[in-house]
Amino acid sequence: MEICKYCQEKDAIKYSHIIPSFVYKWIKETAATGYMRNNHEPNLRQQDGPKAPLLCVDCEKLFSEVENSFKKDYFTKVANYQNRCPEIVNITPEIIICIYTIAWRVLANEYYFPIENDYTEEEIARFPSLLENMKQSIDRSDFSTYKTHIVPCTKDVLTRLKLPQIDWHFYERSAAAESRIWNNWERFIVFIKIPFSIIVFEIVPNNSDPWIGTQLEGNDCIALSKIGVVPSYVGALVNHVNDQFNATKNEVSEVQHKKILDDFRNAHPNSGSFKTRQKTW
Repeated sequence: MEICKYCQEKDAIKYSHIIPSFVYKWIKETAATGYMRNNHEPNLRQQDGPKAPLLCVDCEKLFSEVENSFKKDYFTKVANYQNRCPEIVNITPEIIICIYTIAWRVLANEYYFPIENDYTEEEIARFPSLLENMKQSIDRSDFSTYKTHIVPCTKDVLTRLKLPQIDWHFYERSAAAESRIWNNWERFIVFIKIPFSIIVFEIVPNNSDPWIGTQLEGNDCIALSKIGVVPSYVGALVNHVNDQFNATKNEVSEVQHKKILDDFRNAHPNSGSFKTRQKTW
């Protein structure tokens, strides 16, 4: 039995989500097919996102409280096919803490349950102290150490930022998260993609990186019209994650491809998937 990686005291539950479960529930409910596929096993229909034995029942409950606030106060307003994203998006402490918890889970999963990465032994050796510092910020609701940036993926915002004009599926329907470190600790971030939003959590910021209108700490709202600049690496990561997804399309078998087409033919024409497929630049 694994021990909870957060409190380091109680037994961890086997299936703790990296990205909150409500994100995957939303993707399924708005999908034409009613299920998902991931990059690792594209020929298997998925009903949920990646999970790992990270948290005990009590810590899972603690995280779920801020997840509920994030869902109500941010996600349902931005990831919405019925209503346009509001010009002003209010930011609460719970929204920020929820992002901190996601970033912590991403880094903890990569440290305790690594699959593949390019980190050096020296870099990996610093992960425990980084995780502990992130935990302290979460426990204390301390927003003085880290910087979090969020980009609602509206057409106006993405065009203004000159982010890649790729298939809208990436911006409106994908969910993924990974940490990324640059040489000599130039910067260290967690890149989080959820439907209709790009989130960057800076573990080790580079103060030369240009961000305008995106930071959450110290602000009670973000205004879409004020989002002006993001670092060039954000666009590079968008292309990287999207290329990973596209590469798996060639691995889908003919049988599974036929099932996907059949599902689309039988799906409701007002599903979110159809609306995203019809969207153009």
